Amino acid sequence: MLPQDIITRVREDFSEADAVSILQLLSELQKEDPSIFADRILRCIVFSAAGRFDEFACQVALARIDWRDVIVNAEYDRDRETRRRDFALPFTQNVA
Repeated sequence: MLPQDIITRVREDFSEADAVSILQLLSELQKEDPSIFADRILRCIVFSAAGRFDEFACQVALARIDWRDVIVNAEYDRDRETRRRDFALPFTQNVA
């Protein structure tokens, strides 16, 4: 079951039609491989997608290749040296 903060963020960032599809996909991913698609990775995917379905799909594909890249994209600044967020925590605790 998806945490409420992820559900809320998806509904805020995406159109209603996309949000329904994305929430379904996130649930399926979590069931498919909970070791890769843990809550932290799902938050990173949603954050990096920034409301764009095509970017969401890219981040999911990237997570399948190397989930660490998804974390770096979402949690670190552009120079990849300074951590700005910790998506092991809910969205409500990650204010940039």
